Amino acid sequence: MRTFSILLLAGCSTPYVPDNSDIDIQPGTALDRTEGESEQDLPPDDPPDDPPDDPPDDDPPSDPIDEVCYLGQNRSYATCLPVVSPASMPSGYNYPAPLSGSAQYRAPVAYLDLTVVAGSTKLGPNFALSEIASPVKGRYGVVQPHAIDRLQAMRDVLGAISVNSGYRNVDYNAGVGGATYSRHMYGDAFDLDPVSVSLERLNTECATQGAGYIGVYATHMHCDWRDDAVDTVFYGPSARAAWLDPLPLHDAVLFDVDGELGTTADGWDEGEPLREWSAWDADGYLLEQHVGDTYEPPDDAAEVRVRIGMVLTRTMSLP
Repeated sequence: MRTFSILLLAGCSTPYVPDNSDIDIQPGTALDRTEGESEQDLPPDDPPDDPPDDPPDDDPPSDPIDEVCYLGQNRSYATCLPVVSPASMPSGYNYPAPLSGSAQYRAPVAYLDLTVVAGSTKLGPNFALSEIASPVKGRYGVVQPHAIDRLQAMRDVLGAISVNSGYRNVDYNAGVGGATYSRHMYGDAFDLDPVSVSLERLNTECATQGAGYIGVYATHMHCDWRDDAVDTVFYGPSARAAWLDPLPLHDAVLFDVDGELGTTADGWDEGEPLREWSAWDADGYLLEQHVGDTYEPPDDAAEVRVRIGMVLTRTMSLP
């Protein structure tokens, strides 16, 4: 059975439970003697005490961790699911070498068998396993508990959230155009649609919950927790430091083709970013707004602005 530590996260009230790594184990004590007395002074019929046993070189190895525990429906972290390390993995799990050597991108060593664990299992009060990982995207899946904690915390604040995509195995991810190092393959990323709030509000709350990367796309919002240390149940211990990879560099160029405006989009690796257009007249008054990949401004527009993926804004003056 797994022994693990629980971090106090936003929206969660479970305390941190320390392990025993901070306990100071004292060595055996010296023989108890009166000051100035030596072993040679002891009476012949009173042999010296046996010396203390040598302390063991190392603690015995712990049992392999064979389950992972989640927040669960009752927020008690008692929803514990078995993990497996198949001797022979099926096709679809050929993970790339770690990105820039980062321990955050090492391949999993254990998985949930999604054909064994019931899809109806609640990983959090509002999220079933089937919403996060499905056998259609790979029989074996990785769902990191800290990411579920963050997702549920967002749900507690915003209300209903639709998860379009969670875990994907390597081949499935490539088949839908995912990035080579998409965090969907590592079990800490979600593509989300807000149900009762705006994309802007969802974007803000994703950042509030500590997302390492947010991507706002035309059809969804991507939130992942790539900066949080990966769960050792799925990834095993790492001998090297888990340094962070650089975030994607976003860039865009606004262009005009016969009166129709568009932009390039670099750094959005899982689809086209959301483009929000606005047209302004010569006196600085807003004429209209538009959402779409391209835009044809009205004839009296003097300036057009476009916000791309909620992170970049480009402006063009019109003749």
